[in-house]
Amino acid sequence: MTDNSSVDRLVSKVNREYEAMREGWWRMTPDELIGIAEQIAAAKFIRENLESCVAEDEAEFLLTLKKPLEALIDSVIYRYEPHNIAEREWFSDHLYELMNSHDLDADYEIEEEQSITMQ
Repeated sequence: MTDNSSVDRLVSKVNREYEAMREGWWRMTPDELIGIAEQIAAAKFIRENLESCVAEDEAEFLLTLKKPLEALIDSVIYRYEPHNIAEREWFSDHLYELMNSHDLDADYEIEEEQSITMQ
């Protein structure tokens, strides 16, 4: 990769956008931060993985956007949006597989049964 590649320029642009967002996060209350926790997590994930996941042509397109990080965050959050029907179906399938896993007790600690007494 050359020093002036589209990916390098995109990484630089996203880093500047991330730092601007981060400055705003410092001014937020804990409740406000909780409200945008998924956006912060998405921003961090994108920033950490952008260079290894984006091809030159994709970087060139993202560079045309004023706020590429914001667009990528929205895309990631939409993908995992609880109201997204396709994702709910995937999650339901995943839970079904988890429930039917024969090795469940080996992977996760099982809640001890509590005796119920009638009074």
